[in-house]
Amino acid sequence: MMTETRRRTARILLDTGCILLRPARPFMLSSGWASPAWLDIPRALSLPTARAALLAAAEARIRAETGADGIDAVAATEQGGIALGALLAERLQLPFATVRRRAQGFGPDGHVEGALPPHARALLVSDVTTDGRSKARYCDALRQAGAEVGHVFVLFSYGIFDRVVTDVADLGARLFALATWEDVLPEAEAGHDLPAPALAALRDWLADPFGWSAAHGGLGAPDPAWKR
Repeated sequence: MMTETRRRTARILLDTGCILLRPARPFMLSSGWASPAWLDIPRALSLPTARAALLAAAEARIRAETGADGIDAVAATEQGGIALGALLAERLQLPFATVRRRAQGFGPDGHVEGALPPHARALLVSDVTTDGRSKARYCDALRQAGAEVGHVFVLFSYGIFDRVVTDVADLGARLFALATWEDVLPEAEAGHDLPAPALAALRDWLADPFGWSAAHGGLGAPDPAWKR
């Protein structure tokens, strides 16, 4: 059953116009998948009321997920994570750093900008994850810099590419989110927020994301050699 937090998150994303559906001209995600949908998370974070609600929910979820193990720092992905990570680090009163896709300096911490405590238990933060491949690489970069990474938080997970990356096996960490497409779909249907044909395309995509992507110019079946 969808929790109230997940429902509220879906409702915020719908009410702020963050969810774009364009099945006739699919979006090509940075991960290579073709998608009928796009998430504009910065739009929600730009609006004070929506931002406050999302940050409060995110803080509560992070504290609940990491309470037993604890975290010493927040590390944000350079693509989509910096604003969210900085805001959450401030709320949690923790050190903050940014993880770059390409090294900006030298040595094992060349991918990390900012000062992480030695052997810090870092929470990796980003706005969205599709198949998790980039998150796995960011986790690796943090570990090369001497940090421990046991948790990855995103506001929204596509939640349909589990055959590509699994939390513990490939991330070495637990990934958790405030909402997925499975939360958005019933909320959009109940509120009549999006056109019925677009929602039908969204259902088709969720049922077979790899087949839908291949049929619309994107990646097909996942490549088992993605880590190379």
